[in-house]
Amino acid sequence: MKKLHVNPKKDSPEVQFEPQTGNFSIVGISHPENISNFFDPVMAWLDEYLKEIKAVGSNNIKPIKLRLFFKYINSASYKYLITFLQKMNEFVEIGVPVTMEWQYEPEDEDMKDAGFELMEYSNIKIPFTCSVCTDAL
Repeated sequence: MKKLHVNPKKDSPEVQFEPQTGNFSIVGISHPENISNFFDPVMAWLDEYLKEIKAVGSNNIKPIKLRLFFKYINSASYKYLITFLQKMNEFVEIGVPVTMEWQYEPEDEDMKDAGFELMEYSNIKIPFTCSVCTDAL
C-alpha cells in the first residue's frame, strides 16, 4: 500500500503513515475548520490498509510505531483521535503489533495529561509511552 502524507497547514497537522517502515505520525496543530474534511480521508486510508492486511495476512506486515505530537488540539480533533485510536486497535486485533508514543512540549502538563486521558477514553490496549518531544517543529 502507498504511504499517506498530508502536508501541515496553519490549522491542521502533518500526517505521515508509511506502511513499508511501520512509522505512522500525526504532528502539529490540530484545529481545522472542518474536522471531518481533515480526518475522514485519514480514516479511509486506515480502512483500506486494514482491508489489505486482512487480505494478505499480518505475517509480513511491519509493526506500527505511532507517534502523536500536538502543540495544540481542539476538542473536535480530540474526539476524532479517540475514534482514530479505536481504529488502530483493530490492527492489534488482527495481529499487527502497534505501539504509541504521545509527545508533548516541555512544561506542557495539560498536553501530557491529554495523552493519558486519550488512552483512557479510547479504552484500547496499545502499549503507550508519554514523553517530552525533543524534536524541533
